[in-house]
Amino acid sequence: MIAKFKTLLLVPLFASCTAINQQDAFLDSLPRPVDNVVFKDDFDNGLGKWIQTSGTWTTSTPAMSGLALQSPSSATAATFNVSTAVTLDLTGKSGCVLEYDTQFLLKGVVGVSANVQFGSTVVGTFKDTSGTSDISSATSFVRRKAVLPANGNGRLSFVSSVTNNTTGFADWRIDNVVVKCNDRASTATTVLDENLNVSAANWSLNSLWTFNATAGLGGTGGLVTISGGGNAHQGTSSATYIPSIGLSGSFGCELQMFYNHANSAAENCLAIHWNSNRIWAQCGTGTAGTLRLLLTANEDTTGNTLQFRCIDANGALGGNNTCTVDQLTLTCQQ
Repeated sequence: MIAKFKTLLLVPLFASCTAINQQDAFLDSLPRPVDNVVFKDDFDNGLGKWIQTSGTWTTSTPAMSGLALQSPSSATAATFNVSTAVTLDLTGKSGCVLEYDTQFLLKGVVGVSANVQFGSTVVGTFKDTSGTSDISSATSFVRRKAVLPANGNGRLSFVSSVTNNTTGFADWRIDNVVVKCNDRASTATTVLDENLNVSAANWSLNSLWTFNATAGLGGTGGLVTISGGGNAHQGTSSATYIPSIGLSGSFGCELQMFYNHANSAAENCLAIHWNSNRIWAQCGTGTAGTLRLLLTANEDTTGNTLQFRCIDANGALGGNNTCTVDQLTLTCQQ
């Protein structure tokens, strides 16, 4: 009788333990809240979380919701900087990302720019100072993201520059800023990889552009314009990437390349055109180097186009402009 009682007592205990184990297994299977918010501000309560290094930034409408941060204007050339009042410490954290909503109209004038920085590192570029095309979000707020340096430590800054408040202004608005870290690292994806060592099969080469097996970095292949002076070389030559470039669902997109600009006149340039907008140019003094250019303003879009233009404005009057492009890559985070 006693043994029977013990058996009856153990049955509900086993059933209870089984239910608890099933509950624990279910809870373990649920997604865990791994986001670690380091900084957050929607600007609805003013600029108390920010310091103004230069210029008078304000909060205004339109905004994504409530109020948004608005960059200053100026009657003359000036650079403006607003930074987080506190230093953001990402030591020991992984997968740290900046997210924010932004609306922008950056005029196509040399000297107008808008960048996002973490410490001294540029993590987002809306317009390079050398660009001569308007960069605009078409009066809409768009969501943008940027990867932050691993184990970084610094202030988050928004930096704009203008030439004047009529033709060379930067109307830039930011809302809903969040810096967060989590355990889910984003995946780096190579969207375009053109080392140009063998051929230029993916390129349409116009006028003076050609593929040369020894003109690139380290004596390997590259795109180059035919050398030689004279009026026959005056004008603009274009090298256009043929495949369409899709960045949908991407962020932190970075274009890198080696370039050589053997120039002999101030009007001569090597320029990059993205979606027919001139986003970067090297004019005047000839130089060579590796370019790192972020495509923040154009992220999360499809059907993008890329073109290089070698501009010889003077011909025989100013000599020849020789342009070289090599080791081109475009990588994004997803």
